[in-house]
Amino acid sequence: MFLGWAEHALSAPPAGATAEPRFIREAQHTLDELGFRPGPVDGVVGRKTRDALAKYQRSQKIPVTGSLDAETMVRLDIHERVSRPAARLESEAGRTFEASRAAR
Repeated sequence: MFLGWAEHALSAPPAGATAEPRFIREAQHTLDELGFRPGPVDGVVGRKTRDALAKYQRSQKIPVTGSLDAETMVRLDIHERVSRPAARLESEAGRTFEASRAAR
């Protein structure tokens, strides 16, 4: 059954979808880098972000939901992109700690 735009927007998100702003911001940033024009990188899934997600999903030949669902997150590598800065900071903090211990 085909859902209209408004009905789809009001339906529950698919299993595995996330509404965490940090994931949405990263998806918006990545979609923008790929040329899908999601609108502002603000962590909010508005009309432009939904349209960009749907266009990306079509281009990847995955189910078109217009949502940041699990499969789209995997394709966009969102978890890796979000965790990469944290891992880098932890690594830098560890080096700083080791350097301060060595200086004693």
